[in-house]
Amino acid sequence: MEEITLVDFKQKQSFVETERIRDVISRSLAYLNAGFPVHLKGPAGTGKTTLAMHLAHLLNQPAVIIFGSDEVRSAELVGGQFGYRKKVVIDNYIHSVLKTDETAEQQWLDGRLVNACKEGYILIYDEFSRSTPETNNVLLSVLEEKILELPINRVGENFIKVHPNFKAIFTSNPEKYAGVYNTQEALLDRMITINLEHWDRETEIRIVLAQTGMVAEDAKKVVDLVKNYRKRTGLNISIRAAIMIAKVSSQMNIPVSADNEIFVRICEDVLGGRTNAERTEAGAGNILKNQAVPVTAEQAIRSSISKLV
Repeated sequence: MEEITLVDFKQKQSFVETERIRDVISRSLAYLNAGFPVHLKGPAGTGKTTLAMHLAHLLNQPAVIIFGSDEVRSAELVGGQFGYRKKVVIDNYIHSVLKTDETAEQQWLDGRLVNACKEGYILIYDEFSRSTPETNNVLLSVLEEKILELPINRVGENFIKVHPNFKAIFTSNPEKYAGVYNTQEALLDRMITINLEHWDRETEIRIVLAQTGMVAEDAKKVVDLVKNYRKRTGLNISIRAAIMIAKVSSQMNIPVSADNEIFVRICEDVLGGRTNAERTEAGAGNILKNQAVPVTAEQAIRSSISKLV
C-alpha cells in the first residue's frame, strides 16, 4: 500500500460554467459547508468526477481521492499491515565477541479515509457504489456520529474523532450499470444526493467548444446530432461522443455535413461503439423506447445525421 498522496485540484481552463452548472455548484457548496456529504449521481459522461474535483478546488482544502471498484477493500480506506520493519542490533563491545539481535514487526499504514478524517481533508470517493456495501459500511459512523472505528490490530487508539473540516464528495452511476452495487439505504440517508442528467443544449455546446476548439456553428450541429440520436434510441450517449466527433472532424478539416461520407463514418464509429456498450449495460430489450425508433444503430445514426442543417 502506497503512502497517501494529497491532491491539489486546480481549475481546468476548459471547465465550463453555465447557469445550470453554477446552480449545481452553489447547492453542493452550501451542503458541504453545512457539514453534509454530497453525492453526485448520474449517467456516465455527465462530468461528475470533474465537478467533484472542481468543488474541491473551490473549497481550497487538501483532498484525497479513492476510485471505487469491487477490488477495493477496507484496508484501502482505514489502513492495514503492509510489509515488515526489521531492526538489527549489533553488539561488538568485546572485540572477540559479536552479538546480534534481530526483530521484525509488521508495519501499519493508515488508509486514505483515516488521513482525511484526522487532518480535515476532503474525501472524493469516485464511483463509490462499485465497491461492495461491506467495504463501505465503515462510512456509516463517519458520516453520522463523526467517529471512525479502527481495526483492533492497529497500534494506538481504537477510534478517532472526525476533524470538523472533513468533507466528503461521492459520485456514482445508476444501479442499472454493470458492476454497480445497490447502496445501502442507511448510507444514502446520510448524504445529500444531487441527480445529474445530460446537460442542456447550451451547456453541451459550450463544453464541446471548450474541449475541441471547433467553430461554434459546427459544434452546435454535432451536439444536436448526438442529442437527436440519444432521444431516438433512448440510450445514455454522453457528451464524450460529441467531443470525439467534433475533435476528429475539426483536426481532419472534415465538413460537418450529412453529404460528407467521411463525417458519416466518423459518427458511425463513435456512436456505434457506444450503442453496443449500452446494449450490454441495459439489455437489448430495454434499448428502444418506442416502435418508431430505427431498429439498427446505423439507421439511427444516419437518421440523426440527416437532420443536420
